[in-house]
Amino acid sequence: MRYYFSGIGGIGMSSLALYKYYVSGAENVLGSNNELNERVEYLLKKGIKVKLEQNSFLPDVDILVRSTAIKDDNPEILEARKRNIKVIYRMQLLNEILKNHLSIGVTGTDGKTTTTAMLSQIFKDAQKNPTVFLGGIHNSLEDGNFRFGSELMIAEVDESDGFIKDTCTDYSIVTNLRSDHLEHYDNKFKNLELSIFQFIKNTRKLVLLCKDDPVLSSWNLEGKNVLYFGLNKDSDYILKNRVQNEKIQEFDVYKREKFCGKITLKLPGLHYAYDALASCALALEYGIDFQTIRDSLYNYVSVYRRFNIIFKNNDVCIIDDYAHTPDEILATINATREYFPGKKIVAIFQPHRFSRLYFHLNDFVEVLKSSDKVYVYRLYSAFEEPLNGVDERTIVEILNSKNVPAKFYNTENTIFSDLLKEQNSILLFLGAGDITNVARKFAKIKDNSLT
Repeated sequence: MRYYFSGIGGIGMSSLALYKYYVSGAENVLGSNNELNERVEYLLKKGIKVKLEQNSFLPDVDILVRSTAIKDDNPEILEARKRNIKVIYRMQLLNEILKNHLSIGVTGTDGKTTTTAMLSQIFKDAQKNPTVFLGGIHNSLEDGNFRFGSELMIAEVDESDGFIKDTCTDYSIVTNLRSDHLEHYDNKFKNLELSIFQFIKNTRKLVLLCKDDPVLSSWNLEGKNVLYFGLNKDSDYILKNRVQNEKIQEFDVYKREKFCGKITLKLPGLHYAYDALASCALALEYGIDFQTIRDSLYNYVSVYRRFNIIFKNNDVCIIDDYAHTPDEILATINATREYFPGKKIVAIFQPHRFSRLYFHLNDFVEVLKSSDKVYVYRLYSAFEEPLNGVDERTIVEILNSKNVPAKFYNTENTIFSDLLKEQNSILLFLGAGDITNVARKFAKIKDNSLT
């Protein structure tokens, strides 16, 4: 079978392309992407042919895999249908793979990438040789966002596009559930909730849910093998005595009343402790010993764009972080305060998607108030069409009305000019779009200014 990946440079698409590369060989994996990004460059080095434009020229293939960013009127989709080439979405392909293997699926609104990466590192250190599909880049995986191993599969399962209701794994973790990506659920949270509920019902062996999440803890899952984790004393795996000690955090893990041991992380923030607890709980249930888990998590470093400190001197520290939902942003700001107590925090925030800004405008305002100053950078659409009346400048207006210093920036040069004036500050770049490029360019400017 020859596979063609339309939008192959996406983080989820590229991991599937790499899987097919290892299973079927480079000659049976092809694709296209509208830009030459890091993942495309990596695939090209592996010998996978990638076309850097999307037009009606389509090679001889059996299946075309599309990301949800590829629209129905895309010339590749039209040509595939004209030639009766089977067209499927990426999550449909991942679902097919997971269904036929011993598998662990991790999902949730926030924390699924980190939890998957932690779990993968634990299983790798425990000599379980997992195959891994990750929605980010991590240095423990040989191919960045993918690792080809044995029949055991660990996968980040994306809830964003509505296909998760068909996902079937042996073990599953749901980190939390909030109203996000509702554009794929008829703008109704209940539809998202029902899809995650079905994902849980599909799980064959064991489900791990966050007891502290009001939605997840309210479900009747009688007949399913379900364990809960969290701070709640009624959890099966309980997080206790968490402390931030200089640049590390520590907490105790209990299985009900039984003390399992102490976990030490080199990352700040309660959200990372939750991710580590979930990973620890599943690994223990799988039969991995606590010492291996403890050592693995102690050595864990963050996924690319998760609390990445990319520049630091005595004056400023620049952090690049993928946080783009209100809860993620609040968790990251709080973690930054733990890590740098007493420091001024300047949030450089790029809204991601018109629909998300529309649904969560006031939530973004509330969490950004937790910083000392806010720079709002131009919105990253992620291929969405503009929505009438949705404007990122509105965040600035509301923040200023609440006496929070905020300003809008439309270009790199203007934002760089003002950022260079910031002193004795933590510059926290937040967002899932191209704000990472802005952060890294500015880090180079700061670095060059010292030489």
